[in-house]
Amino acid sequence: MSNHTAVSVFILRGFSDVPELQLLTVAAFVIIYVISVLGNTSSAAVTLDARLHTPMYFFLKHLSLVDICSVSTTLPQALLATIMGSGEISFPACASQLFAFICLGSTECFLITSMAYDRCLAIYRPLEYRTIMSPETCVSLVAVAWASGLVFSSFHTANTFSLPFCGPNVIDHFFCDIPPLMRLACANTVAHEVIGFAVSGCVIMSCFTLTILSYVRILATILQIRSEASRWKAFSTCTSHLMTVLLFYGTGSSAYLQPTTRYSPLRGRLAAVFYSILTPSLNPLIYSLRNKDMKAALRKLYLQEVLLRRSMTNHSAVSVFLLQGFSSDPELQLLSVVTFFFIYVASVLGNISIVAAVTLDTRLHTPMYFFLKHLSLVDICSLSTTLPRALLATMVGSGEISLPACASQLFSFICLVSTECFLITSMAYDRCLAIYRPLVYRVIMNAETCVSLVVVAWASGLLYAAFHTANTFTLPFCGPNVIDHFFCDIPPLMHLACANADSHEAIGFAVGGCVIMSCFVLIILSYVRILTTVLQIRSEASRRKAFSTCSSHLATVLLFYVTGSSAYMRPAAGYSPLQGRLAAVFYSILTPSLNPLIYSLRNKDMKAALQKLYLQVPS
Repeated sequence: MSNHTAVSVFILRGFSDVPELQLLTVAAFVIIYVISVLGNTSSAAVTLDARLHTPMYFFLKHLSLVDICSVSTTLPQALLATIMGSGEISFPACASQLFAFICLGSTECFLITSMAYDRCLAIYRPLEYRTIMSPETCVSLVAVAWASGLVFSSFHTANTFSLPFCGPNVIDHFFCDIPPLMRLACANTVAHEVIGFAVSGCVIMSCFTLTILSYVRILATILQIRSEASRWKAFSTCTSHLMTVLLFYGTGSSAYLQPTTRYSPLRGRLAAVFYSILTPSLNPLIYSLRNKDMKAALRKLYLQEVLLRRSMTNHSAVSVFLLQGFSSDPELQLLSVVTFFFIYVASVLGNISIVAAVTLDTRLHTPMYFFLKHLSLVDICSLSTTLPRALLATMVGSGEISLPACASQLFSFICLVSTECFLITSMAYDRCLAIYRPLVYRVIMNAETCVSLVVVAWASGLLYAAFHTANTFTLPFCGPNVIDHFFCDIPPLMHLACANADSHEAIGFAVGGCVIMSCFVLIILSYVRILTTVLQIRSEASRRKAFSTCSSHLATVLLFYVTGSSAYMRPAAGYSPLQGRLAAVFYSILTPSLNPLIYSLRNKDMKAALQKLYLQVPS
């Protein structure tokens, strides 16, 4: 394979090559994607209704989750490829996409079969239904569906990517799928095609046969019911599932149960649009339109949301907050504005210099500096989220900020700070591998791993920020609206709430503590491993050199955790406005400002790259 597989990157074509149609297709599929995710999320959410705690809705919830994941596996990348004209995707990323998509598609197939079995038991053996379809049975069927999907996907991914790819690398499709990939292989694919066709045929036909047998039994049982109303009522419980079955098998078989020798790119794209996008998007619609219980639960969910909004409108008289800025003392306002303005400029220039140096200097194209570049970008955004508005609030004496703008500022700041926390943890892991396992360091910390760690850091930051923002702004604000702080932060906002914030504080404190301590423990474990490895080195010069690669990161860790924990890891009941401002100045302003200084002073490669960068800048 190493001698034959020259292709390391594939190019996806997207939905359309026609420039006039690209904007239209992107807009249409963005709307479809949003509808699909919202619809399936609603279907999963309504299962919280106690009336829907039945096996059928348990399977529906998992079907909705699978549909969300399935659409998210292919559509975002496809939209990007369409916008760009062609989208690059690495060989491992293409294999991962194929694996995830087939896993989710086959899991859906097994779940649909389980749902058919459930409907059969509910009609054929109603007296024993609850006993047979116990929670343990339902969980077992879902677990088997996922396990079978993983095995089926592993086989197809291995069967496809064991072929050599050494010729053209343009996939005439909007995601990595089996037929277009086999067309690109530079070897005879007949054996792989036959094996894949046989295995797929066996699995799909087995599931389809079980589904047909279930419906034959359902039909036979319904025909024995004398009352026409009872017959219709019994069959109506299956209509939504039957439509899902027809939609799934009708679209899926048209794409996969045909030899690749007869594969047409245009037909492949059209079939893929139906089975990979429209089917997951239509499932929530089918179940909500054809099911009275689902419609009632959705209506209840919507009414609860409306009532909650009305309640919040009635209680939250505050629509505008007032930020106090850095100081209320007129003599100190000018001094603080000038000082923090220079700090802001110096910080932004310092972090931009690091980003530019790492990007332009090929000697710094290593995992450590890749993470450092993203850390600098986060620091620039973090400072820009709070400092400009704080300077404005200080200059005018107090700064108005609307409730939505305040929530947005809190969300952005927490997202960026938590992303920084996860990035610092990734950097500790990177340093640990570099010292503890130097021979395999480049293999483990490859480009894909680095990108994945950064993506996980951002995604985790978004989730963490969404939680804390929701936890804070679900409190009613109907009294004083003066935030005794220079930006919207959790402790001063909870201090203003006109309701008991103890439960919100406890939940936020617990979640914040778990996340921060998890990252901190991982960093500590990394440094314990680094220290034990360094102490085993005999040469003092080598020990010093090994540890010097971590000194900048260690200084950043100490600065981040000491300043951050002093502000957040304490109850809001003990909150002091003066202490809060001083702590916030350190963790929100000085920490991002000092990071470039720490890395430039303690790192020879960075100093050399910055000197080279400044020498290249025309005077």
